[in-house]
Amino acid sequence: MSKTINILFFGSTTDSVIVLEKLVNLPACAGRSNVNWSIVAIVTQPPRPIGRNHIVTPTPVEVWSKKRNITVLSFESNPDKPWLYKDEQQVIDTLQSIQPDILISASYGQKIPWETILKAPYGGLNIHPSILPRWRGGDPVPWAILTGDHQIGVTVVTLAKKFDEGLIMAQKKIPISSNDTSDPLRTKLFVLGSELLVHLLPNHIRGAIKGIVQQSKNEPQAKRLSRDLGREPWEILEQVINEGKDTDRIERKFRALLPWPGVWTSWEDKRLKILQLHLNNEKLVIDTVQLEGKKPVSWEQFKKSYLDTANKSN
Repeated sequence: MSKTINILFFGSTTDSVIVLEKLVNLPACAGRSNVNWSIVAIVTQPPRPIGRNHIVTPTPVEVWSKKRNITVLSFESNPDKPWLYKDEQQVIDTLQSIQPDILISASYGQKIPWETILKAPYGGLNIHPSILPRWRGGDPVPWAILTGDHQIGVTVVTLAKKFDEGLIMAQKKIPISSNDTSDPLRTKLFVLGSELLVHLLPNHIRGAIKGIVQQSKNEPQAKRLSRDLGREPWEILEQVINEGKDTDRIERKFRALLPWPGVWTSWEDKRLKILQLHLNNEKLVIDTVQLEGKKPVSWEQFKKSYLDTANKSN
């Protein structure tokens, strides 16, 4: 006799969609004919203004869900603490009416109520793109590149009272190459994470996986990225370009913070963003920059128009 497991999914980004695509094919992937898997509803963050024109845009997960006629829910965030809900009890009551068997989260961005996790018969699982307990938090991939880690990984962890502190159910490590940038590397990790998830789900439902308690020894936290993190003083960049100082750090920072917030500096009270750079014989070469309010130009064009002109006037 077959059994149906009702999944309630939480996610917001294109990485979440990678996991959803894997889950809709779960019967074939899991290889258990006596279990039917059903995504009964999806919770995603509300539509938000995007871009310079502030066009209110739904998340990639909401777009994906509506194309497949799967119920999609969103709840308003706490304006002071956006990782929490404005009305958590409303969330708990609404989700309880769905009566999910298991919760699955991937790149969601908000804290799922502990009461909701407890009421699901099989609890909840989350895909986190780091080697937990290292880099708990919202942006682990940029921080791993930024700080010069030589490897990264993906962890399937049980949902817990605190972010990323549940039992480790599966984990896979991969090297970080000298060419890796954050977005493609994160995507790669969610592909690996989705594969780990679908292979462990049948055993998780049977209670055959106990999980490993995280042994945290002052591991670094992956704080949310901010625009100010990308700032480099103009004097430091001059030393990097002209004297070769701090080259590796700036190059890593560029790869880590691409495309946002990027590496930028201030030039005559305007933001100057570095759009492209490369290393040539261990020397940092800036290729393309964009001055606030202007179009992108080559570094040589910028020097000719601004730096050389400024030097002549002095």
